[in-house]
Amino acid sequence: MRRKDRELSTKEAIELLKIGEYGFLATWDGKYPYAVPVNYVYKDGAIYFHCASVGKKLDNISFQKNASFSVVTKSKLLPDKLSTAYDSVIAFGQARIIEGGEKKMALLELIHKYAPQLYERFSQPNIEELERECANTTVVKLVVEHITGKRRKEED
Repeated sequence: MRRKDRELSTKEAIELLKIGEYGFLATWDGKYPYAVPVNYVYKDGAIYFHCASVGKKLDNISFQKNASFSVVTKSKLLPDKLSTAYDSVIAFGQARIIEGGEKKMALLELIHKYAPQLYERFSQPNIEELERECANTTVVKLVVEHITGKRRKEED
């Protein structure tokens, strides 16, 4: 990282992953990079997101499992400084489709983050509804191997 004075600790970068609203998954098809915004959840060293069962990102993951994921929070334009204040994180790792109990856990975590009012509806004893949702969606896990974070404060 060129600006070491703006570098975040691994712990701070993980905290940003936990609070981010959405992130960009970047994959590779052998010819072009492909970055797509996704809702996600970070848990136990991995980033989870859901998607349709077919599409470009899944095709790319099948071709090349290495991917990166970026999140920006607290973005604020600083026009007088011709700059922007921000917190950002980039995670690197390998992506793969998950199934079974881990898939259910990831979907429950996503529901808890983005629709907490529905969390109980999909939890025990109403697990059947979650089972139906599991059958209709794909969940991808990006195991984080390396992470960097950066912050530019307003007063910098």
